Amino acid sequence: MLIDVSGVSINSKPRKDGRFQGYVLTEEGRPKYFYGKSREEVAEKISDYLKGVQRTKRRINGKQAVTFGAFYEKWLELYKKPNLKPSSIVNIVDTLKPALAKFADVQITKITTDQVQALLLSIKSPNSRNKCKVNLNQIFTKALKSGLIKVNPCDNLELKKHQDNHVDGLTPEQQEIFLRETVNSKYSLLFRLVLATGVRIGEALALYKTDVDFDKCTLAVTKDVVFIRGERIEQPPKTRAAFRVLPLPQSLCDELKAAKADLLFPFTYNSVRLAMQKIADKLGFNVTAHVLRHTFSDRLEEAGIPPKVKQYLMGHAKLDITQNKYTEAQSHYVNAFSDSVRGCFDTFFDTENS
Repeated sequence: MLIDVSGVSINSKPRKDGRFQGYVLTEEGRPKYFYGKSREEVAEKISDYLKGVQRTKRRINGKQAVTFGAFYEKWLELYKKPNLKPSSIVNIVDTLKPALAKFADVQITKITTDQVQALLLSIKSPNSRNKCKVNLNQIFTKALKSGLIKVNPCDNLELKKHQDNHVDGLTPEQQEIFLRETVNSKYSLLFRLVLATGVRIGEALALYKTDVDFDKCTLAVTKDVVFIRGERIEQPPKTRAAFRVLPLPQSLCDELKAAKADLLFPFTYNSVRLAMQKIADKLGFNVTAHVLRHTFSDRLEEAGIPPKVKQYLMGHAKLDITQNKYTEAQSHYVNAFSDSVRGCFDTFFDTENS
């Protein structure tokens, strides 16, 4: 063993992928893994990690004032990494970069509401600003409950509430144009599957032939895929509601059965995004994988599918999301009911027969 410390282990032989693996048992008894091209590289990474943990402990438990950066490290290691997916951790780290650049060496007790307000206002993207605010509030809330600070500086912030950009599904005419335009695309089957099932793009890219029941013509959604620093990582869906079995049109089922590879869609997020952007530019209307998911929801509404069934098919934990965020009463759908709406009051306004 290159590091003679309890709770540390480094494999003597490389894994199948050629990398060496080691781990450190955290205070919660969970292994934290490290990888490298050699045992020495793994040992160096573990040594750096242990030094960082010791620095954090000294800062928090000793007489030295606790900095925001030190408490952030503890918060991330003890409360976030053990409970969240790798993609969520990367998102937290990315959104807090402006805060660390500003407050890393500042005593956490001296950070004021005005300073946090100014920091957040300096972040131009409303979405990034909101995510940074949410994570900062969690850090300061934990510090407050731990007795390190007396007031949460996020409590009195005044920021314009961020509204997600409104996404419209395709109209039936746009849907037909899109399908004609992409019929010869290598992504055609992927596009049609998303449109016909409403699966999230990450769920679609995680699909294997073994997820399809060709006898019943159904598709089982049991995982999601993310790409972190170029690495493809499969993980469980975002919520329990995302685990679902979806009906497939017979034609799509037959095409999936004919696929040669077990991984049905060996693409990346970025390649799909770029392909759809190119199509959107050519067609002159917005179309993304998310737009196709909205389109699926709109077609369900127009077909009279009950709300609870729609919620299940969309994989939403709450019905409110299905009905208020993903369902749009498009003009052609409203117009189809115009005569019925007028008829509701015809007898009241018919003065000739009064």
